[in-house]
Amino acid sequence: MDSCPDWYADKPLQKALLLLLCIVSVRAGLLADAERWVPETLISAAYQDYGREAGDTVSAWREELHRLSGSSEKEKLIGVNRFINNAFPFVSDLKHWQKDDYWATPFESIATRGGDCEDYVIAKYYSLRQLGVDTNKLRITYVKAIRLNQAHMVLTYFPQPDAIPYVLDNLTGKILPASERPDLSPVYSFNGEGMWLERMKGEGIRMGNPNKLDLWTDLRIRMNELGMDL
Repeated sequence: MDSCPDWYADKPLQKALLLLLCIVSVRAGLLADAERWVPETLISAAYQDYGREAGDTVSAWREELHRLSGSSEKEKLIGVNRFINNAFPFVSDLKHWQKDDYWATPFESIATRGGDCEDYVIAKYYSLRQLGVDTNKLRITYVKAIRLNQAHMVLTYFPQPDAIPYVLDNLTGKILPASERPDLSPVYSFNGEGMWLERMKGEGIRMGNPNKLDLWTDLRIRMNELGMDL
């Protein structure tokens, strides 16, 4: 609440009322941001192009952003992880998009009712960014799922730069520290600011610019066309 002026410091009642007005104003701003990010035109497009269930789910996504807008960061992580994990079923890119690898926008995944591991991660990443979680706390992390013996992708959340991150994963509803996920072997991670050779512990080794990843660049172009890139 640093933006709220400290008027009436010697008048507790007036100060309390001002603080309440500031809180309401900030929350109203967050709600307006959610409406701009998932506007009625996008919801209408989902209904028109993909049917009632798609439109209802996109609308529910916006409502979830509304609900979480004034919550703590922990509550935002839990809420977004739960909602996105249940927003659409797992479908391979080859089956869903007839491509070996395609990184869908959150709107595409939710409206078309399907996506694979990176699509869950992308939807969580952008939803949390929209809710005000700092980019530097979030990493889209490429791992090897040891038990499945295959490549996988998760979202990692760093409460502090040198902390062991928490893992948001479509394979489980539990958000656990990376130290409690021995089934995952980290490879590299990235966000809108950089890329790292990942260790799932601390900063990792910075590798460069994420825009060198063609799929990430293509995704951001499509997000920008939707007015949803952050």
